[in-house]
Amino acid sequence: MNTNTRISSDLNTRTNRLHGSTRHHKLPICTTTGLARYRDRHQARDAVQSITAGRARSEISTFTCPDCRGCHLEKARAFRPVVELLAAEPAEAFTASLPLHTRRYFLFDVENPTRGAKFTCAELATFWSVLKLQAPGIAPHDHVVIGASRSVRKKYRSVIFGPNVKWVTGANAPDGADHALLAAIDLRRVARDYDELVIVSGDHIFVELASRAKALGLRVHVVTAEQPESRPALSHKLAAIANVRTLVRLTPRTPQRDNLTLVGQSVGLASHSLYLDAVAA
Repeated sequence: MNTNTRISSDLNTRTNRLHGSTRHHKLPICTTTGLARYRDRHQARDAVQSITAGRARSEISTFTCPDCRGCHLEKARAFRPVVELLAAEPAEAFTASLPLHTRRYFLFDVENPTRGAKFTCAELATFWSVLKLQAPGIAPHDHVVIGASRSVRKKYRSVIFGPNVKWVTGANAPDGADHALLAAIDLRRVARDYDELVIVSGDHIFVELASRAKALGLRVHVVTAEQPESRPALSHKLAAIANVRTLVRLTPRTPQRDNLTLVGQSVGLASHSLYLDAVAA
């Protein structure tokens, strides 16, 4: 455990009823991040509640540190949403399906389709608009969890937001965003309240989660992005498990108003693929 001195924490203080004395809760400091170390995510969440109690809502995230093996808090200034970067209308097929729309739970590994956060904010906004308005389409009763490392969250936080959107933060380490997403999901609760699990990532790390989701009766939908002169980053095992696979082409081959094309459905298999071009209407 990489920690040194102790500092006062953001947890509520404890008062001795007999003597009236107050004892401040102390926490060790992680030598890697320089932040207070909480023993687990539950203690970190208690600290967040203590900080935000009776105050205007703050942007405070928790993340697990691979070095000290504890949890940290990261406080940020309230973000300002970026100006709408893509003026588009919902695809007619998606709008028409809303009355019959199944409830979807999204896990969005923002670092996967952006190739390690190489997208500009404008490019991510285009991709996000396609997800919301075309396929799979995000309805008000869906829930979206965005996973990112600390640095990537700071870069993209103002691009993706909404009343049904939640961000979870991972450490600035390999697979930090993936581990944050896996820690955030209660799969049995999701299977109880939702019909479909949408994984916006092609990483192999989600194979076990997808397999368990299907075993619990959830339909699994995997969304990936195609980049110029490169193959989509999609695990073969994850592709085999998915009921539906959607590929978003970030460079359209044939620009057209209706960008959604059903290109194939396997006979005898509960699996099909969708391809769409990310272009402005």
